[in-house]
Formats: sequence, structure tokens, C-alpha cells
Amino acid sequence: MKIRHYLYWAKNLVNMLWWKLLFLFGVKRSALPIPEGMYCYSPDIEKNKAKKDFSTYYINPCKYYKTLGREYNGCSYLGIITDDMTFDDQCKMCGENYGDEDE
Repeated sequence: MKIRHYLYWAKNLVNMLWWKLLFLFGVKRSALPIPEGMYCYSPDIEKNKAKKDFSTYYINPCKYYKTLGREYNGCSYLGIITDDMTFDDQCKMCGENYGDEDE
């Protein structure tokens, strides 16, 4: 069990470092999969309508957002690994697809 956890963490770490290297050389990933709004997720409307209780809220996370263990999270769009508490709440760091800020 622990080996599988370390392999998952190592795979995501290598992925983050790879995209950070490409980002430094000017290669950017597509911003289309990044959800609109100020968070790295969008609500899963179908699951939320079908649920029977109010204790669960279903989301569709951004495909670039990665959890790296208990303390660290990352964004493969930017190639960032951080222990920032703001990113634990899946607040956006990239600034892409914020939507209409006047609303």
C-alpha cells in the first residue's frame, strides 16, 4: 500500500517538474480544461441534483490540479508544487478563465 502511494506521489512530482521545465521555455498548456470562476473545480450539477442528503457536494476538479500527499498540492498548468493553504481550498493560481469579474 505504501509503495503504491509513493509511486503515485513520484509520478505526479515528475509530471509537475516536466511541465515547469516546459513552462520556463515558453510552452503553455491549453487553458480550455480549466473551469470558469475563482476555483480549480466546477460543481457536478447532475450528481448534486440526484443526491439525497445535503452533507455531500460533488465537484469536477481541474485536470491540472494534483494532490501530492497530505501537505502538498500542485498545478501542472503552471508547474507549481506548494503547501499554500489557499491552494488546499483549490483557489486558482493561474488566473485563467476567471469569467466576468463584474458580476
